[in-house]
Amino acid sequence: MKPGRNDPCPYGSGKKYKQCCLKTKQAQPKDEFLWRRIRRAIEGSPEKLLKFADSHFGREALLEAWDKFLPPWDDGHDEPFDPGTPHMPIFMPWFFYDWLPDPDDTSVKPEALDGRTLGQAYLDKKGKRLDPLYACYVEQCCAAPFSFYDVISVQPGEGFVLRDIFTGEETDVTEHSGSRQTQVGNIMFAKLVKIDQLAMLEACAPVMFPPIEKSAILDLRKKIHKRKLPLTAELLKEYTYDMLDIYHDIADRLLNPRMPELRNTDGDPLVFNKLIYNLDCFPREALDVLKQLNLTEDDESILTDAELDATGELHKIEFAWQKSGNKKHKDWDNTILGHLRIEGATLTAEVNSENRAQQFKTLMEKLLPGKARYKTIVIESPQAMLAHSEKEGDSAQAKQRQKEQDELNSRPEVQAQIAEYMRQHYRDWPSKKLPALKGKTPLQAVKIKDGKEMVEALLMEFEQRGKHSNPPLDPTIIAELREKLGLSNLG
Repeated sequence: MKPGRNDPCPYGSGKKYKQCCLKTKQAQPKDEFLWRRIRRAIEGSPEKLLKFADSHFGREALLEAWDKFLPPWDDGHDEPFDPGTPHMPIFMPWFFYDWLPDPDDTSVKPEALDGRTLGQAYLDKKGKRLDPLYACYVEQCCAAPFSFYDVISVQPGEGFVLRDIFTGEETDVTEHSGSRQTQVGNIMFAKLVKIDQLAMLEACAPVMFPPIEKSAILDLRKKIHKRKLPLTAELLKEYTYDMLDIYHDIADRLLNPRMPELRNTDGDPLVFNKLIYNLDCFPREALDVLKQLNLTEDDESILTDAELDATGELHKIEFAWQKSGNKKHKDWDNTILGHLRIEGATLTAEVNSENRAQQFKTLMEKLLPGKARYKTIVIESPQAMLAHSEKEGDSAQAKQRQKEQDELNSRPEVQAQIAEYMRQHYRDWPSKKLPALKGKTPLQAVKIKDGKEMVEALLMEFEQRGKHSNPPLDPTIIAELREKLGLSNLG
């Protein structure tokens, strides 16, 4: 209920409402001035609330809350509480303003099991002695739910416009530092606090979620909407633990990325194999037999970069082992199965799976029986290859290769060719069934609200990644996709 002019201030200042918060509201200070006033008023708030937590709940409350904060698939022992955890920007506000101990399983003082959060108990006990603006801020923190937000626009150094994914409400948020690292299309897990005309972040996840992570959030939205109740802050608070589960799942993948299970285009697990043979024949004789494994070069072109010995005979040559077509990419004319190198009396074949290594062994028994003697094989995991690559990444040779690659990619004819390849790649995308769309194609998904929103998220993902690729993704490719999907008028 809205207080009357002569009623006591609801935030405990001891003054009448007209002499306290009403006067502040009527003055309507500018956003920047009010933001600075609030920042001064709340300075030191976490320390005050932590000290109060010890006396009100007891010393074990923080650790008890931490166990509840962790996802249900974590028993609480895998990640003991650590003030340095990246989850602190979410955990502490949740502990202060949202956590309620379980009366049937708690070490909290019995007198504190009254259904009040720490923030509410703090206001009830100390509100009369608090700065009214600080009391107002704490009260709003207790009332505000956590939620997921789309970043609609950004003004670096000033703030951003966020849209609540559950309610659709758009809010202009004042945030000076965080807005410098935020980009349009990202998803933010946060708690927004609104005082008068100002909105600011009380809690914000340590990482921004890319648009592709929207699917689980939309599933939860559908679950909430099925209740057909007004989307109030109180209703959203009922789903705080559901939101935390989603937060933990996404944040864990982003903060602790795992090496994915890599496979080649034949579907084989990626394992790098280097097979080494001793040749009992001249390099040229081996080449004449093995060149049939290359489908794209004739005799003249395959010898272009060959090295000859002092007598003019072939000494060293490298070429690709190929097969026609590709099981995964139907538009490919051929697939590179490996790379072969003949150098003197040694033949080396590098392939990226155990299956292809076995295929090559079988070929050698058929094509060069008695002339190629198997010597050994060197096997290296993707993790070891990556570590080796990172170790050499700063070498002069690696930098020179990168420079040459960048120069090549900067050529207009190369950029045009890459753009055409990417355009062709995305041309069939609207008709492909995608796991992110629960097996639907983008053309099917855009016909329903949640599906349309998820397709938009995927397109935003393409745009974000495309800006950082080399060369950057041609924006007309995304424009063509939007037009084909009927999304051309959407931002």
